[in-house]
Amino acid sequence: MPYRRAPQLTGFLVAFALVSAPLWGANVDVTVGGSGTIFSPATVDVHVGDTVTWHNAGGFHNVAADNGSFSNAQSSSAWTFSHTYTSAGTFGYHCQVHGGPGSGMFGTVHVDVSAPTPQPGELKFSQASFTAGEAVGQATITVQRTNGSDGAVSVAFNATAGTASAGADFTPASGTLNWADGDGGSKTFKVTIANDTIQEPSETILLALASPTGGATLDDSAKTATLTIQDNDSAPTGPLTAPTNLTATALTTTEIGLSWTDNAGSETGTSIERRSPGGAYEVIGTVAANVTTFTAGSLSAARLYFFRVRATGAGGAFSAYSNEASEATNGVTGVCVTSPTNLCVNNGRFKVEVDWRTASDSSHGQAVPLPSAPDSGLFYFFNPSNVEMLIKVLNACVPEFGNHFWVFYAATTNVEFTTTVTDTQSGRVKVYFNPLNQTAAPVQDVNAFSTCP
Repeated sequence: MPYRRAPQLTGFLVAFALVSAPLWGANVDVTVGGSGTIFSPATVDVHVGDTVTWHNAGGFHNVAADNGSFSNAQSSSAWTFSHTYTSAGTFGYHCQVHGGPGSGMFGTVHVDVSAPTPQPGELKFSQASFTAGEAVGQATITVQRTNGSDGAVSVAFNATAGTASAGADFTPASGTLNWADGDGGSKTFKVTIANDTIQEPSETILLALASPTGGATLDDSAKTATLTIQDNDSAPTGPLTAPTNLTATALTTTEIGLSWTDNAGSETGTSIERRSPGGAYEVIGTVAANVTTFTAGSLSAARLYFFRVRATGAGGAFSAYSNEASEATNGVTGVCVTSPTNLCVNNGRFKVEVDWRTASDSSHGQAVPLPSAPDSGLFYFFNPSNVEMLIKVLNACVPEFGNHFWVFYAATTNVEFTTTVTDTQSGRVKVYFNPLNQTAAPVQDVNAFSTCP
């Protein structure tokens, strides 16, 4: 079953062991026929969320549930058939050629109800410091839920005076942010800023999180933050304040929407820049003063892009850059077709591609399917004897696991690579990027796709 304990990856030999004994979403193999009209082992014990895979070792057979919930075609070929058990109980099956329920060639699967330890997550501010122009009206503050989304949780927030004066410079804020079970997204609250006519230095508001519920915890390093109010009453020839809170959202296979907070006050517009992984930034457009959205178009499907923006001023002046935001465009829906560079996993629903780059070369990763582990696969970059990555996409579309598809991988390389996983049914895409000369960290993304079933 898709356990959420942390893997102890101590080398690629361990990564290979995951194929036969996964830590998340275990698979149990049963041999069909071969030396006789039997299933071996005839009785297996699994957990909710585990998969049983039958392999025909010889003879004209099939496998059919006693309750009629599944079956495959009768054949003498070396077929493989898998079924994931999503509820507890005892389930019988048989070969329709040589047996029936409880007789002849039959078997039994005992499914335990045990579930992984809930992971309600950790709550924190998305950044340590927020800024807002005095004329913004309301500053938006973002709080994140990370490292789990099990159960409904909440946290109290407040915004109190630092060097800014409550009432004169801002309105104190307090309240509660709530997340539903399985919700791993960010939540926001707003702080109202007063736009006075007094020239004054930048002033601060203190932000704090407290009293988490539902088993969630606070990230001690990010449970407080500062909101800085940038005064707009100084001469317009002063330095431009950089935009903040840049976010990117996939819209279509060719478009990504951008939004940000405008803090400049005296800008003439905003310049938008884009780059691809490992590439250099280039300007892709500009918007007029006080406009805070932009749609980046003419993009490639299922590709990762990075963005940044900066305010422009009179005489060719520029502010500093905003934070960098990244997002992948949606992918094209349809049937996943296996190729030398495409890996189709989890009943062919998910397409996995890997592009790699060194200081002197680049290419596509070569896919190595694993017929005995259809949710998993391997990639090599340079030659078949040097496997670089093990990756798998698991079906955790049951309430106790958050109704998500999970993505896990381990790679033994320090070259730059971009891993693109596309849900060919919904078109949603997840992209994972490893910079050049950085040892790749294992990925354990239990919130990868909320596209069940």
